[in-house]
Amino acid sequence: MFASSKMLENWNSRELDLTGFFHYMEQPGTATDNASISKIFTQIGVNDQMLKNVLNNPDTKALVCSRYQPKPVQLDDLLKLPEISFGHQWAVFMKKNRLNPNFFINDGGNDDRTYLINRLHNTHDIWHVLLNFDTSEAGEAGMNAFTYAQCYSPTTCMLMAAKLVRAISAPEETRQRMMNNIATGYKLGQELQAFIAVKWEENWQMPLRELRREVGITNEYI
Repeated sequence: MFASSKMLENWNSRELDLTGFFHYMEQPGTATDNASISKIFTQIGVNDQMLKNVLNNPDTKALVCSRYQPKPVQLDDLLKLPEISFGHQWAVFMKKNRLNPNFFINDGGNDDRTYLINRLHNTHDIWHVLLNFDTSEAGEAGMNAFTYAQCYSPTTCMLMAAKLVRAISAPEETRQRMMNNIATGYKLGQELQAFIAVKWEENWQMPLRELRREVGITNEYI
């Protein structure tokens, strides 16, 4: 799907910084690694193909074109919401796993492609809570598969592949869990509505179970 003679030529460019690729093949990547990998896919034109696919959905196109930006929110304020609420559960997830809401390095610029990539960054941990994938390597692999199925994101495809390579020497149980999560994530990504089109931050007060049900996530998966 992504291959072309022009892209293959671009892969041979000496201007590509593959440091992030190589580092991620060895261990879970940093924010800098993720940004480096995404930049490469932009340089070789693959992120433009991702954007084209995403904009084929009218709802997603409308959100991208609107440049929706949620109101800033503090985790401590969300923790004051009812325990069953989406916002409270997301804040607990972030605090428990010591995650930084601003972990990802967002690209500058105001074009559609940049907005889409930044929006994927900003909603990654939100989708974690909705889909009930944890932050282990296997959980992140499930998230990668879901995002790839939904958006054809080349970065998440590469990250998923790197996790599989690193899992070769892992215990059999770890590999099985990773493969199960990848299968589940990809299936959900194909079946559910376009998550990138949803203004999730407008639903902090909604019960998490109700929000999951509204977007089609059933107990079969969570």
